[in-house]
Amino acid sequence: MAEQIQVLGNEPSNSKGPEGPPPPAIFSNVARVIPTPNELVIDFALNLNAYGQLIDEQTKVVSRVVTTYDGAKRLVLNLAKAVQAWEQRYGQIELDFAKRGVAETPPPPAAK
Repeated sequence: MAEQIQVLGNEPSNSKGPEGPPPPAIFSNVARVIPTPNELVIDFALNLNAYGQLIDEQTKVVSRVVTTYDGAKRLVLNLAKAVQAWEQRYGQIELDFAKRGVAETPPPPAAK
């Protein structure tokens, strides 16, 4: 008989735990980091015009995280590990939007 595996925390629930309901997930495609002497402030924002002027709307901060420098370092290490694993599985992430999805042109055949 196959074992039943239950993933906790993904089931919808109307009941509130000790900390209340989980926070909503928010999409962000840009971040700004503001250093202070004791903390880093990270603003996550939504820029609808990231790839050219699509609409007449400014970038909007959708979430702000304030963390200590040691917390930020742990975050950087965990993010780097996750991105590295993704790239090993799916390929290099191209940060230059102009180069995304452009197939490399093979060199012309050598003259005989």
